[in-house]
Amino acid sequence: MEAKAKDVDVLVRPGQAWWVGFGLPAAVAVLAALVYAYWPTLVWIEETWRNEPDYSHGYLVLPLALLLCWNRLDQITGIRQGISWAGLSLIALAVVMRLAGRLVYADFLDAWSMLPLIAGVVWVCFGFSVLRWALPAIAFLFLMFPLPYQAESLLSWKLQGVATDLSTIMLRVFGQPAVSEGHVIWINDLRLQVEEACSGLRIFIGVAALAFFWAAMVRRSWLDRVVLLAMAVPLAVMVNSVRITVVGLLYQVFDDSVSQGRIHDISGYLMIPFAFGLLWLVKVYWERLYRPLEQMTARDFVQGIGGA
Repeated sequence: MEAKAKDVDVLVRPGQAWWVGFGLPAAVAVLAALVYAYWPTLVWIEETWRNEPDYSHGYLVLPLALLLCWNRLDQITGIRQGISWAGLSLIALAVVMRLAGRLVYADFLDAWSMLPLIAGVVWVCFGFSVLRWALPAIAFLFLMFPLPYQAESLLSWKLQGVATDLSTIMLRVFGQPAVSEGHVIWINDLRLQVEEACSGLRIFIGVAALAFFWAAMVRRSWLDRVVLLAMAVPLAVMVNSVRITVVGLLYQVFDDSVSQGRIHDISGYLMIPFAFGLLWLVKVYWERLYRPLEQMTARDFVQGIGGA
């Protein structure tokens, strides 16, 4: 009996003729078709970036995703010569998601369907090895999409409560007679309202995006990356609570509405770079605390002895 030939991927380098003659033109054509098909959804996403401060970081997601791909170019093992039909499964999933989004009027589901569609196109045109290389950048694109309204409201409500309680504790540490009541902090006769806009959702999303980007960029173990991602949540909550605490303390000194308005706005602008700076310090500290060990194989050891 003759053994059946196995379906083995034929990998080529990006500079070879097949890539230039088929792979690259196919990718450009599919990209143009994707933009045309999703144009109304893309317009809705851009309007959200422009009008919603919580998603103003969306303009940076695509350039950072391309930078992430560029940083990982050396990790491409090869491009599959021919079509990988298995990638059609992801394209079919994207079609189902988009149809479901249109049926239930869920714009977010329509937007999310772009992710499996992009992944499926990469798989079909270039093979699974390229999909594995591009997967972190494709996953990073999720952060440019607005959250569903119900999820956004629930997350904002939870963040409001945590920020109120933590800020009340901080104010008491500084000797202020602070008492929390719902999402309101009373300091003597001063009523400090922690509104939905001050919930910290904007800084939470921004820090999460930056943490994911750094975790994908660094050449570290998965544990190191998980630690960096996990730090995004407590760090965002802490920075927002520090802002509310500082506002409460300064409101005791400046009691006119003009000064209080400036304090509120300036503190809001400063908390984003402050959070990014803290996240960078965490990253640097963790990298210095747990440095990767240099591994030496038996061949390297023998060659080292011979060279000596």
